[in-house]
Amino acid sequence: MMATLLKLSLTDFDSNENILLYKKFLKNEVTWLFNKKYPAEVLFIPHGYDGNYYNTYVQRVLEIFRELGINVRLMTAGDPVQLIRNAYGIVVGGGDLSKLLIGIADYLDILKEKIQSGTPYLGWNEGSVAASPYYVVPPIIPVSPRCIGAIGKQFYCHYVDTTENRNEIENFLINHANEVPPVTEVVCTKVKPGGSGIRLEDDGSALLDSCIPGTIPPLRFTYSNGVLQVQ
Repeated sequence: MMATLLKLSLTDFDSNENILLYKKFLKNEVTWLFNKKYPAEVLFIPHGYDGNYYNTYVQRVLEIFRELGINVRLMTAGDPVQLIRNAYGIVVGGGDLSKLLIGIADYLDILKEKIQSGTPYLGWNEGSVAASPYYVVPPIIPVSPRCIGAIGKQFYCHYVDTTENRNEIENFLINHANEVPPVTEVVCTKVKPGGSGIRLEDDGSALLDSCIPGTIPPLRFTYSNGVLQVQ
């Protein structure tokens, strides 16, 4: 059996403040990511948090992982480079995408290398977007020329299906169709009760891309040969 080259769970739910409502949802994704062989510790990147209760938020994240017997190390607790290199799993929370990017801007390459070498990645909301090639905000406006770029798909959370957003997605894909490699797909998840998202796994033979079981499928926009398709 080939070694895993990529394993990500990119999730979407309403807010960081309500994270305990999604405890079961997130624990299921951790179970899938590690195939029930839980590591002693994972690295948590909390930089995107934009609320007024940071310490409470961190404690809630710790609680979710503690119930699985997993310790959580914050990226703010030491040398980020060493923490990333030594991580058995990478967890990136949501919040404000600008704050998140500022926090990880100096570590994009090492994060990409680490994730693409098979280290499991769990993101929620903006933390899911962070795995994409671009850092974008509604309606699909690239705020930065790059993000982690561990995947070739552009992830978009909290999607609202409007004509304006569809037009902006088409423009985004047209503008990035000639890159090397091109960005040819935008995956849009919506906030739904219970959470939503996708799972990505690649063992070197093929990229498996599936909707998280029991959740609403995302809208997928692809652009090929000048034609936009929606699935």
